[in-house]
Amino acid sequence: SGEAKRKEIISKNLEEYVRFAARSAPFYRHRLANYNRNSAFPLSRVPVLAPEQLRELLPPDSRALVAGGETAYNVFQSGGTTGSPKTALFSNYELEQLTLPNARGFFACGLAPSDRVANLFAVGGLYMTFLHINRMLQQYGCMNFPFSNQTPPEFVAAVAKLFKINCVAGISSVVLSVLRNIDGRRPGSLKIKKIYYGGEHLYESDKAELRKKFGAEIILAPGYGTVDTWYIGYQCLQCPTGVFHAHDDQCYIEIAGKETGKHCASGETGMLYATPFLRRLTPIVRYSVGDRARWLEDKCACGRTTPLFELLGR
Repeated sequence: SGEAKRKEIISKNLEEYVRFAARSAPFYRHRLANYNRNSAFPLSRVPVLAPEQLRELLPPDSRALVAGGETAYNVFQSGGTTGSPKTALFSNYELEQLTLPNARGFFACGLAPSDRVANLFAVGGLYMTFLHINRMLQQYGCMNFPFSNQTPPEFVAAVAKLFKINCVAGISSVVLSVLRNIDGRRPGSLKIKKIYYGGEHLYESDKAELRKKFGAEIILAPGYGTVDTWYIGYQCLQCPTGVFHAHDDQCYIEIAGKETGKHCASGETGMLYATPFLRRLTPIVRYSVGDRARWLEDKCACGRTTPLFELLGR
């Protein structure tokens, strides 16, 4: 069946990735000894990789998590900018591979090549998202407006009017701030059909405001993931707030009890762990994303058969 084939492919991807990590990165040489390919949960006896460990394992402090001697990589920040930075390294190849899960999420959320998209994601300061969103929009075929989060709202408003921008993508708080500023200056002057957000939660009251003031018809999160991992999930036109399809061809996803380590059945709440198959410069195995989640048993009304999970907060 299709489901059996899906599980077979995921199992093969996981085994290949674990073998790669074990032979390529010094940190994993012994850490993955308890990987059990015959178990329903092959990583259940492998220690969880905590966010605070990464600073000690990655440059500039260490190369224990770096596979090989490559130096041609992009350095991004993960976490705060004060003090010693916590970094995330991506090769040029890895950045290009982000386009597929990125575009998949936007497609599932209704983005069309005819859309005119204001990109308000964060740029500079070693932030990552703006760069790969911009790259995806170029390849998707949209009319792309790379404003970033640093553009004055009045300039966004002027360009939006001239070019009839109908779509905004950005960090939730930035999108809200820019649109509220524009509406405060000239109420009702801007209509935005599609709003795609990420990085932070967007409350139902905020969505109601965006529908009322801007006529928004689609307000969704095309991608869920972290700079430490990869894209983990994506929404579609049928997904309610907080519910995501699993990117299970991109990432091995586990939901397990924080204290017990027991993997959760559908409906049970646990911590979300991610093993992204395409992170090759710095392999990431069983990373604790920091979010609570649960698997949902129901299939999505959109017809996609990838599993659904719901985020339940940090």
